Amino acid sequence: MAKRDSRTAFRTPPMPAFLSFFDDEHDEAPPERETRRRASTPSGQRGKGPQRLLVLAVGVLIVLVAGYFLVQRCQRDREVSAYQSYVQQANEVAKASATVGSEFSAAILTAGQTPDGLNQALTRQIQAQQQAVRNAQTIEAPDGTKAYQPFLVQSMQYRVSGLQGTQKALQSAFDAAGTTGQVPLEQAAAVAATFQRLVASDVVYTDSYQDPVKGALAERSVNATVENSQFVDPKLIEFAAPQRMQSILNALLGGVPVDNGGEDGGGTADGQLHGTTLISTVFAAGDIQLDPSIVNEVDSANNMAFAVTVQNSGDATEVAIKINVTLRAKGMDDRTLPTGEITTLDPGAEGTVEIPFGLSDIVFDDVVTAKVTVEKVPGEENVDNNIGVYEIQFRLKPA
Repeated sequence: MAKRDSRTAFRTPPMPAFLSFFDDEHDEAPPERETRRRASTPSGQRGKGPQRLLVLAVGVLIVLVAGYFLVQRCQRDREVSAYQSYVQQANEVAKASATVGSEFSAAILTAGQTPDGLNQALTRQIQAQQQAVRNAQTIEAPDGTKAYQPFLVQSMQYRVSGLQGTQKALQSAFDAAGTTGQVPLEQAAAVAATFQRLVASDVVYTDSYQDPVKGALAERSVNATVENSQFVDPKLIEFAAPQRMQSILNALLGGVPVDNGGEDGGGTADGQLHGTTLISTVFAAGDIQLDPSIVNEVDSANNMAFAVTVQNSGDATEVAIKINVTLRAKGMDDRTLPTGEITTLDPGAEGTVEIPFGLSDIVFDDVVTAKVTVEKVPGEENVDNNIGVYEIQFRLKPA
């Protein structure tokens, strides 16, 4: 019997196949886990996608909001520009018409005015006012003021019809006066009635156009100024009454110069006496009547004035009576104060006008001489009673 090798008897038997299988699995596990870890990495990258979409959405939203406000701002700018342009065009019409009104007032109140001269002035003014109407009709109003635009046109048309009616009525009035130099009250009333249309144009402009447009601009926060347009000078309002109109018309008839009246216009066609008299001068701040024979001491004030009273010492109604005041003192240049004016003055009547001045027009260390002069009216020959000279010592007002 053969003898086994002892080394063979103790040889390690081969590992069963199923154990080898588990060992192999165990050996391959680390690579498999590494693969899983590598595979999980893209999931983190995929998480950045929604973030990018969110950022993009926010950006788009910002652009849309900014665009919306930009569009709104552009629309607002266009709206404001439209209203401001409209107001500017309307103001040009209003100011042009007011200038016509000033010329109309001046034509009536010009000393020595004649019926023919007034008629020519009215013809020019009617033409200018008709142009104002045409200009008003061409203006395109924004939506917020369209309802008021017709009243701008209407007020301009009232002024045309008022001027035309006044011109026609004046001609009839002067014809009715004939050679008497006196306009009948009935004819004067007809002129006053047409004159009232001019007064009404100011009411229509202010109440139906200017004030409502101001309100429309304020509601829309539009910075634009609607200008005033007063056609009838406040000094002429009294002529809407027939009696006062009669006085002014008689004054116009009395102001017709004589062909051979001379350069100084001393004579008039009506043969009536024309003249004015300086009655008194009062220092208005202290109600002190100035005496031309003494040095008048008065207390100074921030707002001072001379109240000058003039009487019509003639036989005819006078218009546009002007009063001038000049201040003179040692070491001071002559100061000519603003000219005062009395609109109309019937025979025997008195009128007073205040002429303002201030501290810059006077001195305290010397006597100030105030010369008051009433300008002569057409046909006035004696002007000795038209001048007053007063010496005044101004004092600092006591504390």
